[in-house]
Amino acid sequence: MLQGQNIQLNKLKAFTLKSSLILLPLLALPSITQAESFTAKRAGQGFTGLTQDFTSSLSNPALLTKYDDDDDVFFSLNVGLMVSDQYDVIDTAEDISDNLDILADDINGLQFQNFQSLLEVQNAYDDINQQVDNIITDLEKIDGKVIKARNGINLQIIIPNQYLSFGLFGNQYGQIGVLVDYDERDEQLLNNAVINGSLDLDDIQSAASGIGYSIAEAGIMAGYSAVNNESYELSFGAKLKYQRVDLFYNRSSISDFDDDDFDLTDDEYITDDSGANIDLGLYIAWGKERQWHAALVTNNLVEQEVHHVEQDLTFTLKASSSFGLSYQNDWVSLAAEVDLTDREKFESLTASKYAGVGAEFRLYEHLQLRVGYRTDLNDFDEDIYTAGVGISPWDVLSIDIAAFTGDNETIGAALQFGLKI
Repeated sequence: MLQGQNIQLNKLKAFTLKSSLILLPLLALPSITQAESFTAKRAGQGFTGLTQDFTSSLSNPALLTKYDDDDDVFFSLNVGLMVSDQYDVIDTAEDISDNLDILADDINGLQFQNFQSLLEVQNAYDDINQQVDNIITDLEKIDGKVIKARNGINLQIIIPNQYLSFGLFGNQYGQIGVLVDYDERDEQLLNNAVINGSLDLDDIQSAASGIGYSIAEAGIMAGYSAVNNESYELSFGAKLKYQRVDLFYNRSSISDFDDDDFDLTDDEYITDDSGANIDLGLYIAWGKERQWHAALVTNNLVEQEVHHVEQDLTFTLKASSSFGLSYQNDWVSLAAEVDLTDREKFESLTASKYAGVGAEFRLYEHLQLRVGYRTDLNDFDEDIYTAGVGISPWDVLSIDIAAFTGDNETIGAALQFGLKI
């Protein structure tokens, strides 16, 4: 009896260890590009934006005071996406799933074939064996490889004024990673199926695992001009928000793989927590023409923690602070930003800590060109190179586009529409 219990315990330990080892590459996902969803205007300029203007108040609520006299209401909608799939994991995994379906039909249909000669039999088996070889080759190709995808979307309505500038916003950003785990026993299983003339895809052990998180928030932001004299101007700002953090995990057989299985919308695979939170911002400008600007922002003063019991995963959203400095005149803006603390992360991993530089060149009054670069001081995330363009005819309608690329074939883009009334 005791020996049987020990055997079961050892099996349980082995399964737990295997699950943990499978998750390790997935957990090595870089954190999201910012403590908020990336905007096209900020992304194009090296992910810098703490000192831009009131249209970037999502990055720093103290910027709500940095507006022109003819600015009354500003509305903007932004979407962004970043993907890294160096090894073509998604397409290959879906091909494997489709090819396994074809293979099962061919193997299980052998007994119903009316072969007229040994040559036809040989050709049929040669074709099936080639299918097996192709499937195994594809599984080995993507075994242990990770694909990463990040998204962001936000909406803001800002009403600047001389008393207390304020705005409403909705914001969502998230990230997901997918890893394929090839079980070498599947090669023997497929070969035996060819010999036996029967294949049940439920016996396939190779699988795909997905892990990720999504942070959704909505709230109000306000900015107040505390000092405005000949030497400098100083503003404070705050964002009050209701926030929900979703932690996602799923694992499915490679024979059933579909990239839709790894989105962040299926409640069956989500563990979540929610509550109120606050961001604080400070902005200062000085110089004869107010050409120098600095900012300090702290996000998420209230710590949020979500724990996935079945996989023993913990995601922590702690307070993080960033500092920004820029020089601005009529035709150029040069900015640099650095994280003073680490960003949100899974408990067992190193967090990212970014530093970025960027420039914006303003041409013909209504055209802006942007370039930038961002690196991870903790050497955990990819280095990113960025470029962007902004068009703002009559300073009423604005369209901003950003593109970025980096290590591990990382590519991304962001698009923002703005309207000043």
